[in-house]
Order: sequence, then C-alpha cells, then structure tokens
Amino acid sequence: MSKAPSTAWYDVFSTFYDTALDATYRPHREAALAALAPEPGMTVVDVGCGTGASFSLLAGAVGAQGRVVGVDASAGMLAKARRRVERHGWQNVELLSVGEGSLSSQPWAAQLGRVDRVQCFLTMSVIPDWERVLSEWLDALAPGGRLVIADVYNAEPGPYARLVELTARAQIRRRRWELLHARTSSFDLSWQKSSWSLGGQFFIARGDRA
Repeated sequence: MSKAPSTAWYDVFSTFYDTALDATYRPHREAALAALAPEPGMTVVDVGCGTGASFSLLAGAVGAQGRVVGVDASAGMLAKARRRVERHGWQNVELLSVGEGSLSSQPWAAQLGRVDRVQCFLTMSVIPDWERVLSEWLDALAPGGRLVIADVYNAEPGPYARLVELTARAQIRRRRWELLHARTSSFDLSWQKSSWSLGGQFFIARGDRA
C-alpha cells in the first residue's frame, strides 16, 4: 500500500526538520510544557511527536517513574525520534507507530492505560481527520487529565503563509481551540509572541477533562 501524501512528505521532512525549525519552536515548546503542567509519575502522550523535539522537556517533567509516549505516523520522523531516545538514554520514553492509519487513540487505549496529559504540538493543523482524533484523545484522558494544543493560526493567509501551509502540509486556518473549549470543563487560550517565519500567530490552548 502506498503512503498517504502527507506521511510520505514527513518522511522526507524528517531529514532536515530539526535543523530548519528547532530554534524557532523551542520557546513555544517550553510554553506548551508550562501549560501542560505534567507532574512526576504521570503518563504523557505526545501526539504527532515528530523527531521527539519535546521529549527532553516531557521526560524531565514526569521523571523516572513517569512515562512519555510519542505517537506518529511517519516512519522517518519516528526513526529520528528513536535515535534521539537512544542517544539520551531515556528509559521513560517509548514510541508508538500508527503506520498509515490515523493518529487516533482508539487502537491503543488498552496498551496506553491511564493517560494524564496529551500534547498536540503542530499536529491538529496537519491531520485531515483532526476533529475526530482530538475528540478521541480527549476521551482517552483520565478524569482531571489535560490536553494542550500548540499550533499556528492565520485567518487569512497571504502568499508566505500559504507557502508555510504547503511546506508543512497544514491548514493553519482551522480554529482548533473551539472544539477543545466545547469538550472540556476548564479552558484557557493564550497567544504567543510569534516570529513572522511561522506564517501566523502561535497559540496554546489548554483544556481539562471533568
């Protein structure tokens, strides 16, 4: 079976993703961690983990007794993430490949067990079935659990922003926080100081399950 276009592209993208974007997104990853607020011993799922650029922050926050699960559909991204885990010797980080399927939580719920936190960093702008996937990860959260969406938004993308969309295979016009707001008992939306190179304004949306 041939790969979905976006998955095939992200296999290629993985070869230069960190070099091109790590410095740009680092402060936003730190802000996302602050919103996620993982605690020692928790299980955190990084949906669309890519090359694992958030792992150092997440693994440090949950500690040796915690667990970080990186989920992705791109074999190229996961290969980079796996090398990162091996290089750092993290024993509390594991990777989950969803192959050519969706980033849905449904096939993995029993395997994951209790999920305390879910991070979606630059994920819900990329996957086609984002509303279903977001709803399913909210359902996978334990009571009192938290989900954070960290992404870029632009209501009227100009030529450069459309180039960003093309490069990332993303739709930055999606108002992803609205579904999170509707589905959670406690919600917060913050807008971050953003570089022009992102193609829009970076936001962090946080929602807690009742």
